[in-house]
Amino acid sequence: MTSLKVLLVDDDKNIQKTLKASLIAFGCEVTVAMSAEEALRILRGDAFDFMLTDFRMEGKTGLQLVQECKGMSNPPVIVLMTAYASFENAVAAIHAGAFDYLSKPFNLDQLNLLLAKVGTLVELKRENERLRSQSGRPEYFKGMTSPAVKRLEDFVARIAPTDSSVLLTGESGTGKTALAHLIHERSKRAKAPFIEVNCATLTESLLESELFGHVKGAFTGASYDHVGKLELAKGGTLLIDEIGELSPSAQGRLLRFLQERVIERVGGNRTIEVDARVIATTNKNLEASVATGLFREDLYYRINVFECSVAALRYRKEDIPVLIQRFVKEFSARSGEKETKKLSDSVTKVLLEYSWPGNVRELRNCIERIIVLSSGREISAADLPESIRKGNIRKVPPGHSTHLKSIDDLVREHIENVLALEPNQEKAAEILGITTVTLWRRRKEYGLP
Repeated sequence: MTSLKVLLVDDDKNIQKTLKASLIAFGCEVTVAMSAEEALRILRGDAFDFMLTDFRMEGKTGLQLVQECKGMSNPPVIVLMTAYASFENAVAAIHAGAFDYLSKPFNLDQLNLLLAKVGTLVELKRENERLRSQSGRPEYFKGMTSPAVKRLEDFVARIAPTDSSVLLTGESGTGKTALAHLIHERSKRAKAPFIEVNCATLTESLLESELFGHVKGAFTGASYDHVGKLELAKGGTLLIDEIGELSPSAQGRLLRFLQERVIERVGGNRTIEVDARVIATTNKNLEASVATGLFREDLYYRINVFECSVAALRYRKEDIPVLIQRFVKEFSARSGEKETKKLSDSVTKVLLEYSWPGNVRELRNCIERIIVLSSGREISAADLPESIRKGNIRKVPPGHSTHLKSIDDLVREHIENVLALEPNQEKAAEILGITTVTLWRRRKEYGLP
C-alpha cells in the first residue's frame, strides 16, 4: 500500500485518538486538527496526500472545508465521515469535491479498503506529477505549431517568473484558465496555492465574501469568520475568472489590494497583509467597459500589467489535429479502452472544417462524447453530433449566403481589408475608429501581419 501523509480533522478527541492510532498502524504519517479552521491553517503551510474529516464540527463544517480546499493548486484527496449519513449529504459531499463518504461507525476493514483506494489515486497523481516534471516543454503547448500558440509560449516564458498581474483575454473556451495554471506552475510560486474564483457564478454580496472573507455577524447568516480566496492564495496565485463581472464595490476592494497588498474582510476593520499574485481572465472588452463606466479605469491599468489575448480556435486550425489526438488519447484511456480509438479520414475532415464557436472546450466535449458513444474501433461521421456534421448551417432566405460568420470573424475580415488598402498603422486605426494600440492588439489576436 502507498504510504500516505494524512491530515485527520475531528473535534472529538476520543475519536481522533482512536483513528490516529489506526491510521499509523496502517503505515500512515498523521497530523491532526481539531477544527476546519485549524486544518486550513495547516494546509496553507504543508501538503498532504489525504484528508479525513468529520462532517459536523464547531465552526465550519467538513463540507465547507471541502469547498475551500477545492480551489487549492494541489488539494489532498478528501473523504468526509459522519454519523449523520444521508443520501443528500453524500451527494453534497461528492459535488463539493470529496473523493468518498464514510458513515460512522466503521471498522478497520472498511478503513483499510478506503486507504487502498486512496493510495491508488495518490499514486496516479504522483506519476502524473513525475511525468509533468520530466517534460522539457509544457503539455499545454506540446505539438502545436500555430503562430498564435508560439506567441503564447513566448509570453509565458517571459512573464511567469515575475510577480506582476496578468490579464488574459479572449473568447470563452479558448483555454485562458489552463494558461493561468501554466503561468503559476512555471513561476516561483508553483509550490504555493493556486486559488480560483469565478465572478460570473456568484451574486454581488457573495462574491465580496468569497474574495475578501467576512467576519462573524457581518450579515445575516454569517455565523463564523470566513477566510476569503485572497487569503487562501497567500504566497501563491489567485485566478479571478471573468473579472469584468466584478461589482463596483468589489472593484474598489481589489484595487486597494493591488496598490497596498492589504485587505479587510467584509464587516471587519482589521487590515490583513496578503502576498498573492493576481491573474485575471475576461471574455469582455474591458476597454469598452471602462469607457461606459462599468469598470474602473485605475483598476484596469493595475490588473493589466501584462495582457495576452488567447486566439480563438478558428484562427489556429493547424493546432486542431494535435488537440484531437490529445483528447482522443485522454478519453480512450478514461473509458477503459485497451487501445486508443481512431478517427476516420472523413471525421477528421469534418472536425477541421468546423468553425468551433465554443473553441477548445467545445472540441474537447465533442471528442469525449464520440469516444463514449461510439461502439467500433474507428470513429465514423455517424458518431459525430448532428450540429457538427452539418457545420451549423441553417436555412437562409434565397439569394443569401449559407456561410454564416460570427461578429468576430467580420471584425477580423474588416481590419484585414482596411490594412490591405492602408498599410500605414496610424491611418488604418483612424479609419477603423480605434487607437493604434488597440489595432496592434487586434492584429496579434487575429494573427494578422
